[in-house]
Amino acid sequence: MIKHLDTRQNFKQLMSNWGLLIILCFTIFALPLFTAFLKFRLFEIFVTLIVLISAYATSEEGKPKVILQVLVAFVAIWITRIADLEVINYLASIWLVVFFMLRVLKFIRQLSRKEDVNALVIIEAINGYLLIGVGFGILINMITNQFPGAFNFATDASAGHIYDSFYYTFVSMTTLGYGDLLPHTPMAKSLALMITLCGQFYLVIIMALLVGRLLTGADRKH
Repeated sequence: MIKHLDTRQNFKQLMSNWGLLIILCFTIFALPLFTAFLKFRLFEIFVTLIVLISAYATSEEGKPKVILQVLVAFVAIWITRIADLEVINYLASIWLVVFFMLRVLKFIRQLSRKEDVNALVIIEAINGYLLIGVGFGILINMITNQFPGAFNFATDASAGHIYDSFYYTFVSMTTLGYGDLLPHTPMAKSLALMITLCGQFYLVIIMALLVGRLLTGADRKH
């Protein structure tokens, strides 16, 4: 009976993580192409889906505090489109970043508990990395809106403005450094360092966990 429940739980986690991976990849890579033609709130809708699926994928139990975090994240996403107050927009963006970073920590915690390296473990590791990029992308977008000139992004409020933030975040996380988008203020430079280090630290932690699981599995077979 317990084995059946574990198998069912693993299947749910696998499906939710596959769904999260698809939504993340579409939001990051494909959604900018659609928002160039459609002015509907596609970005907010897909971020809402990311919040919902990531909470489900990292929640082994339906805890009330997770549900509360999801509800606050939903309010944070849509209140920025209703309220025109800078303080509210600022706090909403900060909470979204905190929410996504909490999901990343949950992914790391789940990975540390896994005994073997399988498809679910690999997908969870990828989702955690992409969530870091989404979280910091939202933070950079908020900073460029609140502090114009912090980065040399386009100053217009077009639909693709958020994707400049995503583009810059992932270029920084991967230490690629094209140099086309740059931080100008001390705060922006500090954030750039944080993004780069967080991306590298995550890879180091995940690689250590995965290699440890592979070595443990090899020892178990011998």
